[in-house]
Amino acid sequence: MKILSLIAILPFVISCRSQEIIDLANLKLNEPIEQISSFDYQLLIGVETVEYPFSLLLEVEKSQRYSFDGIDLTGQRIIFQINSETLKTDSITRLGGGHIDLNPAKTSVELEHALKKYAATDRIYGVRIELKTQELKASILKKLSERYGKGTKNPNTDNGVYWNIKPQNKFIFYAPDYNRLIILNNAELSKTCYWDIMNGLIDFGGCDNEKYMANLLKNATKPEDVKDKPTLKIDKNWNINSFIIGETTEEEFTQSPISNRFERVTEIDGTSGKTNEIYYQDNYHDLYCYFSPNKSDPENPTRNTITGYAINDFRKVNISFGNSLKPGLKFEEVLKLLDKLNIAYQPVDFANYIEIKTSSNTVTLNFNEDMLFSGMFVK
Repeated sequence: MKILSLIAILPFVISCRSQEIIDLANLKLNEPIEQISSFDYQLLIGVETVEYPFSLLLEVEKSQRYSFDGIDLTGQRIIFQINSETLKTDSITRLGGGHIDLNPAKTSVELEHALKKYAATDRIYGVRIELKTQELKASILKKLSERYGKGTKNPNTDNGVYWNIKPQNKFIFYAPDYNRLIILNNAELSKTCYWDIMNGLIDFGGCDNEKYMANLLKNATKPEDVKDKPTLKIDKNWNINSFIIGETTEEEFTQSPISNRFERVTEIDGTSGKTNEIYYQDNYHDLYCYFSPNKSDPENPTRNTITGYAINDFRKVNISFGNSLKPGLKFEEVLKLLDKLNIAYQPVDFANYIEIKTSSNTVTLNFNEDMLFSGMFVK
């Protein structure tokens, strides 16, 4: 009877252990991923450039497993940072805006696949905690002040504060203006500089910003070193090669020889699980094609149509235009040419781009630091 009783309660004991609360304030931030996460909850792994573009991110949704120094974090987004050599490049950040490529990790096999894809470690080095309410922000700030003192005012934001905890190899960034608390193990990070969108550039003393950013982008490919450049032709209606915006299907695209260079990416809504967008990326050549997924059957390539494309650096492709545009033209020369071609456009004061409105798309012509025609985006 005693043996039977023990067997009966064993699953309950295991369940209780699996639900053990993890105090994020006490992590060393070098823990194995599977030690601080659980497949019992929804895990998303991948890239989100607004959150932080140079790390692989593991997002835990709807978890009741975390606290911060006794403060319950149920209902808050918890995002762990994982070092990834693949993401130390500017190929993603040059896209601009919010680039999201997060995919579910439901098993250890899926998790391992994602880590391998991004050349990432199997340990975390940081955590980003969502702070939704004013009450939570105040409680977190009080706990931080009790532990580490007043902190240093972040000069880049209205209410941001940060701490450099050298004995623990930790940076702590309290960013209430952006609803975030960010804690990093800086053992393998710069000790003098830190940057992200929510904190701006922080100088801990002696920061060489140029050297720091060069290290973040150390795996970026120099345009002059790019090989096997794809040949592209943009027609008078801004279609690319044989792909007609709004008509060409995903299946037709994949049957084209040029598609062999691309990797398919599906953008998933983390809340609903629905497919927001499908796009094909050739990061090496900074070339991207976007598709609108069919609402009822997004995995059917015959029903998804191309909505646009991005060519971020003309130096990485062989490109020609059917309307007399040429790479390297000066900003003023492009304006004159558009006038001559009777193409309606909208130059923006003090900006390095020109917007052209078509019946179904916006064409953005981009110019580099020397105001030479260097890239384009159609969507």
